[in-house]
Amino acid sequence: MDGLKTRTCGYCSAERTWNWNGQKMKDGSKVYLNELGHRWAGRRCPVCEKSRVAAAVRHDSFDREMIFQQLTEKGFTVKSKVHPVAVEKDGISYQLGIRRARTVDGSILLDSPAEPRDDIIALVFESVRLCTPEQIKGVNVFVPPLDTPRPTASAMPTQNIRGAGAESY
Repeated sequence: MDGLKTRTCGYCSAERTWNWNGQKMKDGSKVYLNELGHRWAGRRCPVCEKSRVAAAVRHDSFDREMIFQQLTEKGFTVKSKVHPVAVEKDGISYQLGIRRARTVDGSILLDSPAEPRDDIIALVFESVRLCTPEQIKGVNVFVPPLDTPRPTASAMPTQNIRGAGAESY
């Protein structure tokens, strides 16, 4: 491919190869590729897009909301909730890295090394607590609100269940 064009990634600010391969998507937008044939995703280079998808798969919305809540309690303003997560405090912007962590024999082990561009690292620990029913009496239980009404048993279609001890309704 002679005459490779370059473009600056809007997230990592690196100059990367950016060439139109002659294809268009259904919405009419052109498909741009890097030198390895990986697609650009808008302003994100293929490397940043890959890390964004990996972060979305690795950290679910529950983990992320806990982190955002803790950041707002500490006075940060969340500017971007997608990877790379951007926060601001006192007019200074920071990039947040999220890493899973665990403790082994008093040492903290991370699932992957911190990125050099991350200004703040949020460590998400997973732990298990075994309790008896008596120990958890009085613990508040969160019940999520119902967004859409679910069909009742009378509105659901019945089916004939066959098997040992099963009766049809």
